Amino acid sequence: MSRRRGSFPRRQRAQARSRWLRGGLIAIAVAVAVAVAVAVSLNGANTGALTGSTAPPGGFRTTAGAAETISALRGQPTLLWFVTTWCDSCQAGTATMAREIQTFAARHVRVVELELAGDLGQPGPSIDQFAHQLAGREASNPDWTFGVASPSLTRQYDPDGYLDIYYLLDADGRVRYVNGSPSATMGQLLAHVDQLG
Repeated sequence: MSRRRGSFPRRQRAQARSRWLRGGLIAIAVAVAVAVAVAVSLNGANTGALTGSTAPPGGFRTTAGAAETISALRGQPTLLWFVTTWCDSCQAGTATMAREIQTFAARHVRVVELELAGDLGQPGPSIDQFAHQLAGREASNPDWTFGVASPSLTRQYDPDGYLDIYYLLDADGRVRYVNGSPSATMGQLLAHVDQLG
């Protein structure tokens, strides 16, 4: 009888761990589904209203320390991508972009990936650490710039506080496509890139 009592709490602990693990997996699945749903819905959000208009002005600082402006990006199609360094979708997107950056370069589209100002109030690695960890040697690719958005640039391009949002700009600086989570939407993004040519 005492042996059964001793094993019962162990069995309960194992069942509790199993429930916790299932709950964690469900939470991850829900988070991925939400990220995809947000990415799909972005064209109808405030950010989608920019489609077809000239990209709003603003500034950012590159990881090399250079002060840059959105208007200076004109002359070449650009993927202007805003991330937080602590979000899973942003990390997955950066790893995906590392595999696709040559495709963008071949289509003469540069990628500018910017950490949203203050990382939207959450702790995360610096954008430089983030880039080197997830993009590897492609972090130094001249067609891919990493930096930090100014607070005003963050407010203009991400008024709703999305963690992972991008804007495809044509060579004249007009917004042609808005979406998010490139790890989930890369096919759609590349189709829009092809339409720029």
